[in-house]
Amino acid sequence: MESNATKTKRKRKFTYLSSIISIAMVLFMLGLFGIIYKLSGNLTSLIKENVRISAYLIDNAETELINQTLEKIKLMEEIKEVRFISKEQAALEQSREMGEDIVGFLGYNPLPSTIEISLKANFVGSKNLENVKQKLSAISIISEVNLQQLAFEKVDKNLNSLAFILIGIAILFVLISIVLINNTVRLNIFARRFLIKSMQLVGATHWFIIKPFAKRGILNGLYGGLIAVTLLVGLLSVLPNWVSQIEILYDRQSFAILFIVLILAGIIISFLSSWFSAKRFLKIKIEDLY
Repeated sequence: MESNATKTKRKRKFTYLSSIISIAMVLFMLGLFGIIYKLSGNLTSLIKENVRISAYLIDNAETELINQTLEKIKLMEEIKEVRFISKEQAALEQSREMGEDIVGFLGYNPLPSTIEISLKANFVGSKNLENVKQKLSAISIISEVNLQQLAFEKVDKNLNSLAFILIGIAILFVLISIVLINNTVRLNIFARRFLIKSMQLVGATHWFIIKPFAKRGILNGLYGGLIAVTLLVGLLSVLPNWVSQIEILYDRQSFAILFIVLILAGIIISFLSSWFSAKRFLKIKIEDLY
């Protein structure tokens, strides 16, 4: 027949396991939102960088001068990518879109040579756009600059609104995670409140009593964090099978930092919750334990 000591040991292991699983699930949800937030940020940058500025060149601009202009534009701090489209290439692309030979129809090529420019994401904004337009307009062979102002402003406004919403949700997730982990740890220590008080009555010091709970809190937080990270890594590895080309938004360095933060958060929150919960029961009178 199973002894009381064995039953107690088994019950304690089950309590530790349930605590670790609870912490892991909370950290997994927090990490999942962190990944969503990062992917959204990368998608925002990708969208901003795909809104193009078109700089139309004067007719008969010399090849050497065009090359010099391209190099000059590439050196501008706001510029991410530059693409030159000749008159002939522009006419060919336009004909493909229309399904008709535009040069053959008109008898001449009305399209100018163009420099297509994409900006770095952090420079996409009304003030920066005007600065870029002024710099481009000052170049002698550029006759006109098309900013697609409305497209830029609409993208910037919508993405900024999305960013504020995600930041608000992130803060809420962090607070909920702290509360849930704290409550899980406190419930586990609550189940052992009589043991804490008994140790105190026989003369054990506060540190001697709190130490095993604090140590267990660190281990539970570590194990919970490692389980959460393992699940998140697994999710990221299979996600491209469900969402096509999503891996282009992956930032492995940021994900690695996120995983380290999750593990540390699990350890710190679990440790502090264990510490303060155990300390709280040391201050409670015996009659208040029931």
